[in-house]
Amino acid sequence: MNPTYSETDPSDSLKDQLAPYLKQWPWFIISVMAFLVMGYSYLRYTTNEYKATAKILIKDTQGGGGGLSELSAFSDLDVLGNSFNTVENEIEILKSNKLIDQVVENLDLHIVYTKTGNIKSTDVYKNSSLKLTLLDAAAGYTLSESVNLVLRPSGDQSFKIKLQDTDDFVTYSYGSEFMMGGISLLVVPNKASVSDLALENPTVEKPWKKLFISIHPIIRTTKAIQSRLDIVKIDKRGSVLELSLVDANREKATDVLNNLILVYNEDAVKDKNEVARNTSEFIDERLRDIQKDLDSVERGIQNFKTSENLTDLVAEAELNLGFSAGIGREVIETETQLKIALLLKEKLEEDTFALIPENIGLKEVQFEQSAAKYNLLVQEYLRYQENSTPKNPVLQRLGYDITSLRAAILVSLNNVIISMGIQKESLTKELNRVSGKISDIPKNERVTRDIERDRIVVEAVYLLLNQKKETTAISLAVTASKAKIVDYPLAAKGPISPKPRIVYLAMFICGLLVPGAVVYGVSIFYNRIVSRKDIEKYLPNTDILGEVPKLDKDSNDYIQLNDRSVLAESFRILRTNLQYKLNAVSHDDTKVVLVTSTVKGEGKTIVAVNLANTFSYSGKNVLLIGGDIRNPQLHKYFDKVSKRTRGVTDFLTDDHVKLKDLIITSSTNKSLDILVSGPIPPNPAELWMQDRTKTLFEEAKDLYDLVIVDSAPTILVTDTLLINKYADVTAYVTRADYTDMSLLEFVSDAVKDGKLKNVAVIVNNVKLANFGYGNKYGYAYGEEKRTLWSTFKRRFQKKRTLE
Repeated sequence: MNPTYSETDPSDSLKDQLAPYLKQWPWFIISVMAFLVMGYSYLRYTTNEYKATAKILIKDTQGGGGGLSELSAFSDLDVLGNSFNTVENEIEILKSNKLIDQVVENLDLHIVYTKTGNIKSTDVYKNSSLKLTLLDAAAGYTLSESVNLVLRPSGDQSFKIKLQDTDDFVTYSYGSEFMMGGISLLVVPNKASVSDLALENPTVEKPWKKLFISIHPIIRTTKAIQSRLDIVKIDKRGSVLELSLVDANREKATDVLNNLILVYNEDAVKDKNEVARNTSEFIDERLRDIQKDLDSVERGIQNFKTSENLTDLVAEAELNLGFSAGIGREVIETETQLKIALLLKEKLEEDTFALIPENIGLKEVQFEQSAAKYNLLVQEYLRYQENSTPKNPVLQRLGYDITSLRAAILVSLNNVIISMGIQKESLTKELNRVSGKISDIPKNERVTRDIERDRIVVEAVYLLLNQKKETTAISLAVTASKAKIVDYPLAAKGPISPKPRIVYLAMFICGLLVPGAVVYGVSIFYNRIVSRKDIEKYLPNTDILGEVPKLDKDSNDYIQLNDRSVLAESFRILRTNLQYKLNAVSHDDTKVVLVTSTVKGEGKTIVAVNLANTFSYSGKNVLLIGGDIRNPQLHKYFDKVSKRTRGVTDFLTDDHVKLKDLIITSSTNKSLDILVSGPIPPNPAELWMQDRTKTLFEEAKDLYDLVIVDSAPTILVTDTLLINKYADVTAYVTRADYTDMSLLEFVSDAVKDGKLKNVAVIVNNVKLANFGYGNKYGYAYGEEKRTLWSTFKRRFQKKRTLE
């Protein structure tokens, strides 16, 4: 026998953990196949989802890249700050209800055409045989609930239609207006799929040919598209957007993206034109106001120059400065001439016959001539005066001429003096006037600059607005799109959902997980022993005699002579192991083996019977005693024996009864004798406590080579504990898939307390898959091993024979 240890080999830990799962491999295969079939059904009948993608470049991300925007007309004025459009703003615009509502309305996406198959419905989109039109464009916005219609052709010129919740169809002609669900509708054949309307006999109604039409509120359709629409920036620093939409119809997904880009560009152009028109109107209005301001400023400049007699302030300043210098020189010259004239006058008045200066700078020509003549007369007079007397007629005539000429010169000098005085006064006034103008130059210059500054500012604004007016006119004429298509919308041929590989992989994993979870759950919550490993775990210091296999329902559980069945081989192993235990007992007398269990139903009686048979077939005289006098079962396995047959209770209650008188020899095995339990007594425990019990075992030992006792369950009654002292080995029977693991604690405690002697465990009813240490070969040595096909064939033939 192999001793049992509490510690297990670490190398076997993974194998031990996988063993429960590997034993259930058929269930794993069945589960995987079932889930794969479920996956196939899911792929077959689930609506496919397709993904369409497009890439666009947003050209106007700073308010002026693609045309005129709210900021471009006044960006040069820097009056609106640094507010710029961003790509994030354009993403929100693309996903706005306004644009998607327009897309839904353009493509009639709120009107859904479906054809129903055996299991699922299909959206036919543009392939519908008929086209339904809402005559009231606002109906899609005013609907609160969907309107579901059922339509079928009724001929080449008419059709039948009804609400899905009603029973009666109503017939209408194609192209005629009708009311249904409170909406004015029109139905016409769809030329794109008119062949679908062709009937073999248009006059014969085909009720199976139906078309389901659902009219949804536009806002609901918009929200559905928004939930499936995804817009992301490809590069954080760039302005390229990727638009993607998931839909059950590839063509619809592509059309939605195409139309969304178109509507986005149209809306952007509309906004630009609207802004351009508003800007143009604003510029025209401002130009009129600024033109008035400019006229006012220019008139102010004109009035100021007129009032100040100014043409060019700088030129006139230079002119006045030059004029002032000239006048100054003239004033000085006039004063000089005046002083000369005064000096000459004074000279003439002092001395009558004195010479007067000539060429002294006096510019009076007549005076110069008179002065020269006067000096000649004076010189002649003085020359005559030296040689003549005063009464000389010549001298007197000269005196008279000199006096007359001097008077004339004085008159002339007085005229010059008066003229020079007037001229000086006039020049002085003019000099003062010019000096006043020169002193007013700084003031005039400041005033002129202020007026000129206002004129420049107003004129600059006027010129800029005129330029922006031209820019606005160009923008109105050129309507460039805001989004440039980088990649046109395109939907992949294969669906993105469901993906067959992922579905089959998930189903395969689920097929493994479900039985795996069941096995794991059973391993956690299943609290019954399965194999000898459970005994080794809970009773590490207790020997295990062996295992008894679980038999088929039609198999014989009673061992016969020369039996080569799996059951017989297992009991031969038990016999060998038990013999080692018996040989280890110190005395040489006949050995007593007590067979017991914890509770009823663990198979201790059949184990005791087959164990006795096995030892008797080896040549030993064996006595099998029915020690369970409360619930005897031994009589069921032997002929001509019943509960009323005399046995153990008769021996214990009657001192005159001999053992030989109660023993019965087996009809199938001459080496096996049986002592049944006998009638059920009222006091079983008291009977086993009598001295007669000892006598029973002593007489049995004297007559037989081996005594085997089929005892009562230990946890229910004390009978086994009372007679255990007569046993050499206690064969404790447990049953796989029956004995609760918590009951093994009772066995452990009984062994520790010494209530049971020399205990060895037998595991009964073990499945062949759980035999031993993973013994996949069983006990079929020397016996032909049947294949699965041969077993099935054998059972089928047996069934036909029985029929």
